[in-house]
Amino acid sequence: MERNTWVNIGPTSGTYFTYGNISSRITTVKYDPVNPSTIYLGAAFGGVWKSTDGGTTWIPKMNDEVSLSSGSIAVDPNNPNIIYYGTGEATYSGASYYGRGLLKSTNGGDSWVNYPIGSVSFTYVSRIVIRPGAGNELLAALGTRSSLGVTGGLFRSTDGGVTWNVLVSGRCDDVVFSPDGSRAYAIGSGTGYRVSTDGGVTFNLNSTVTATTRNHIAVSKSSPNILFAATHSGSTISVFKSTDSGNNFSPAASGTNFSGSQAWYDFYMHINPFDPNYAYVGSIDIWRTTNGGTSFQNITNGYAGGNVHVDQQNLEFHPTNSNELLSVNDGGIWKSSDRGTSWTNLNTTLTLTQFYRIASDPSNAAHIMGGTQDNGTQRTLGTQNWVGAFGGDGGEVCFHLTNSQYILGETQNNGVRRSQDGGENWSTATSGLTGSGSWVAPLISHPDSSGIFYTARQSVFKTTNWGSSWFSISTGTSGTIREMGLCRSSPDVMFATSGSQVYKSTNRGYTYSNVTNGLPNKTITGIYLHPDSSNVILVSMSGFGGGNIFKSTNGGASWTNISSNLPDSPANDLLIYYPGSPTSIYLIANDVGVFISNNYGSTWTELAAGLPNTVAMHLDYNQGANKIRIGTHGRGVFEITGLTGIASVGSEIPSDFSLEQNYPNPFNPSTTIKYNIPVKGNVTLKLYNTLGREVESIVSQIQNAGAYSVTLNAGSLTSGVYYYKLNVDPENSAANYSDTKKLILLK
Repeated sequence: MERNTWVNIGPTSGTYFTYGNISSRITTVKYDPVNPSTIYLGAAFGGVWKSTDGGTTWIPKMNDEVSLSSGSIAVDPNNPNIIYYGTGEATYSGASYYGRGLLKSTNGGDSWVNYPIGSVSFTYVSRIVIRPGAGNELLAALGTRSSLGVTGGLFRSTDGGVTWNVLVSGRCDDVVFSPDGSRAYAIGSGTGYRVSTDGGVTFNLNSTVTATTRNHIAVSKSSPNILFAATHSGSTISVFKSTDSGNNFSPAASGTNFSGSQAWYDFYMHINPFDPNYAYVGSIDIWRTTNGGTSFQNITNGYAGGNVHVDQQNLEFHPTNSNELLSVNDGGIWKSSDRGTSWTNLNTTLTLTQFYRIASDPSNAAHIMGGTQDNGTQRTLGTQNWVGAFGGDGGEVCFHLTNSQYILGETQNNGVRRSQDGGENWSTATSGLTGSGSWVAPLISHPDSSGIFYTARQSVFKTTNWGSSWFSISTGTSGTIREMGLCRSSPDVMFATSGSQVYKSTNRGYTYSNVTNGLPNKTITGIYLHPDSSNVILVSMSGFGGGNIFKSTNGGASWTNISSNLPDSPANDLLIYYPGSPTSIYLIANDVGVFISNNYGSTWTELAAGLPNTVAMHLDYNQGANKIRIGTHGRGVFEITGLTGIASVGSEIPSDFSLEQNYPNPFNPSTTIKYNIPVKGNVTLKLYNTLGREVESIVSQIQNAGAYSVTLNAGSLTSGVYYYKLNVDPENSAANYSDTKKLILLK
């Protein structure tokens, strides 16, 4: 096995109370139209998985493709080895990730080719459909995301997805062909309701249905003059029926409460292809009509003892068996053999859980817990099968560092729970907490004081009785606090973040001052203090452009962008590798994977072996077992036991190290290097190229503590990137101080 290879440790699968086995949110599912024992599903950020035994067992069909964010799957009925996978999840939640166009397979998912959809950089594909009788003609409905400048639209391809042109701009939620391919129907809040009578070449606006926030449409395969449309606005879902091929619609099942409070997110409309009297609306539950839309009934009742997970995302019908259908939702996939009256769970072999946070027991590395998207807080004691500890959307988990029998967890918006028996039993622990918390709020343990945890909402809260009750302690912060950190060796120093702002306390969290000091205006997703030094702080940030990892070596007085050669991708978490002694190793988790630096963030390398290209969400380090874990938002949890082949180099210089570049003329540049050293010792200052080869030794001598300045005349160097490395080996200390600075030399 390759060194530093990630190994998956589940959940395969998780379990979640009355729903049984769970995997994660699945947004799209398709039968092979020729061999229906073969099924393809697309998980939220888990990519395409395939079953060849009707859904009993599943295998992943992609790990390293450009995007594993699932929008829509289409399988060519004339050649079912051809699969189209539109990337980007148009479910509009905060954790619905962008895609990167179309992925196409011509060999049943064994390999994929990526094609852009028009000129769109980020895609959110609501649906891809193939024109009956013309397999190279495709239509795609694309959604929007204003924060990324994504405007959506209705797109068409005539060459099997290789190239696309936009037919109508604006958010498009759904598109379907008539069974003979002569007509097509599209609907969306940006496109309106549109009808094509020339097989999808052109679309004309039709005002008989008013598109609202989110909209879906379905056409009957057996009676193509019958269509259903469904629209969502506010908390209301409205259903309409057409009996004249979509030219006119009238209300159906008026007054029915479809529980549409979340239909901006979980919503669909489908018709049984064999019987137009059976139609289905998905919202929190599945609603079914057996009388052509006169009335609908809730057939899953997920909050009232039903065994199908809530929050419905899509439905698929067996191509030859009129009674069989598949439901996919926030918990995974279920199958019915009686048109939805009863359901069978198909999640057993799927590994797709979407974690927000993970944490391991410091005294038992096999004991891991993590908060997940809509599948509660999951727990394992070392098996691939994880078990739900408590419900809701999970968040942080925190084992107390002095007694890990005491554990805090949370549901969404800081609904704190606590266990006093190592995770076996849980109770609500919100006494004294006031105000609203972040969707995932911080929970941290004091490193050496029994009973003390911290959490935060609009202020920092403290408990001295293991979470039994809380009291607010902080002043000086503003807004809802999302992240917190403290220094293990100096726990009086604490940090809190709100949006893009960083606040520092030096008195155990009671008063804070703003130390943002020029950091970019991007949401901070993580903050990490060096275990040995409260002066060294790392922060990770979301968004694109301008860097996503910043470091301070002076306690937050100033910050340096250490994104270096990292891809321009939102960063989600970070840690400083500390296996009981200082190292030069940082790790960060971002939307495309985990990256490691062996030189304090000067350069980065991806830790890719064994890890799918899903969202790397949250890092955990169990020092006792020397295990690094990554909780992903789409493929469960992975671990590396002990980093190998990685050099460890002392602790960081707790003082300034700066460069001044002066150019007296274009051909004789000089660079001034300024540095402080904390103690007397042997000092080396060397210049390296990007291959790590030494270019010049600038300083090599014993120096007293103090500030120094040396000048490098770089006239003989070529243009490019170089690195200065300063190392201090103190005379009377085992500590070793080191730091690196990048020089960009232009001539």
